[in-house]
Amino acid sequence: MSEPIGTGGLVDTETALQREVDVLSQRFPQLEREELERYVQDTYAELEQDAQVRAHLVAVPRARVTEKLRERGVTIHVRSEEDQPDTAKSQ
Repeated sequence: MSEPIGTGGLVDTETALQREVDVLSQRFPQLEREELERYVQDTYAELEQDAQVRAHLVAVPRARVTEKLRERGVTIHVRSEEDQPDTAKSQ
């Protein structure tokens, strides 16, 4: 058993956090990716300090960052029908 207990088998935390940044980039396209990366990394570091179990820890920063940005008044981009792929034409 070479993994730390409580990681839930997650080996590449950085890749998982980048996926969280990808999702946040879609929700907040008006913000620079680097800013979102900082928010995610800082939030993850804060959470990691007190975490007893780390299995799903990488999923928590997304909600926390979203909350922080909404408190700052940043609007969430909601996908419209124009943003959706046109599947009717491809069928």
